[in-house]
Amino acid sequence: MFRQEAKGQPDPKEEPIIVEAFGDRKCSKLIEQVTSDNAVTRRNALAVLCDEMHNPLSIHGCIEAGMISVLNNYIAKSDDAETRERASRALSYAAMDANGRRAMLEEQTASAVVPGIDDVNVNVRSNVYQSLVNFVKGPLPCLQSVIKAKYASTLVQKAGSEIPEVQPLVLKLLYYCIRDQSGLDDALGAGAVTTCLSLLAAASTDVRREAAATLCFLCFTEEAKQSAIKGDCVAALVGLLSDADESVRSAACGALMAVTTTDEGKMACVPAKADVALVGLLLNRIEPRSVHVHVLKCIANVCVHPNLREAMRKEERVLATLDSMETGSDTLIAKHASIAKAAVLWEP
Repeated sequence: MFRQEAKGQPDPKEEPIIVEAFGDRKCSKLIEQVTSDNAVTRRNALAVLCDEMHNPLSIHGCIEAGMISVLNNYIAKSDDAETRERASRALSYAAMDANGRRAMLEEQTASAVVPGIDDVNVNVRSNVYQSLVNFVKGPLPCLQSVIKAKYASTLVQKAGSEIPEVQPLVLKLLYYCIRDQSGLDDALGAGAVTTCLSLLAAASTDVRREAAATLCFLCFTEEAKQSAIKGDCVAALVGLLSDADESVRSAACGALMAVTTTDEGKMACVPAKADVALVGLLLNRIEPRSVHVHVLKCIANVCVHPNLREAMRKEERVLATLDSMETGSDTLIAKHASIAKAAVLWEP
């Protein structure tokens, strides 16, 4: 069990302390203290609960004692900022556990914690987003419950208005939402492409990466491709190919790969000097595998345009590098190097 520690006569000024004991009522007693009317007891119990969320057995026991509905209620309705913050943090930990996700699904957490993304406390907002990101990594019904709660369109607006520290989590959750057709439709209708384009120039590395990754997934749809190209996405993405962070370069190259499947995307690559940026990445052999795979796919796409194909041929190191990749031990790289090489050498 958990109990308040008492030493002699109680001091009304002394904060209640929650100490751990053992027994069948351990978890149920903790949840009783979490629901205490005494604010200090409640906060202290929530702090202990956060620690207990690293123990799968405690997660199971606390769920059986009604933890998830209590946390949902505190996040959405408590007028005490510290209570909301600790409750949301406990939920984010619980959402990493299969039993936690199951209980969140049963208690309709996605719908219940919507007020949390508007909380004045930035830590509450961050914790709620993290909870939902952890939650949607579970079985498909978890994501479907988030979609049903209409998060996708809301996230588009939040992505542009949140503080930089929280924006990556918003974009990450949006990325998961658009993997569902209904979520994708809602996000596109809310202007997701425009929002992602605006965030490609963000000062935060994490924001740039998540914006590019989300734009990449959006651009597998024709509607998003055309909207992104009209918004001058090619120039912005080409600029990110020289970003200092490799994860940003990889995400940007992936998005460029998606939009250059269209004729409009290929044509936009000419004034943006995409060939120069792509050659630079191709020749840089220390780039991670993910970057090289995307670069090879981009080269295969853009070399359909005669100007870009000619530019690739003039750089003699391009074919030599493609030859080396084609005969290398990495079968995935070899496959795409062969396709890119054929595109560079193609004659009308």
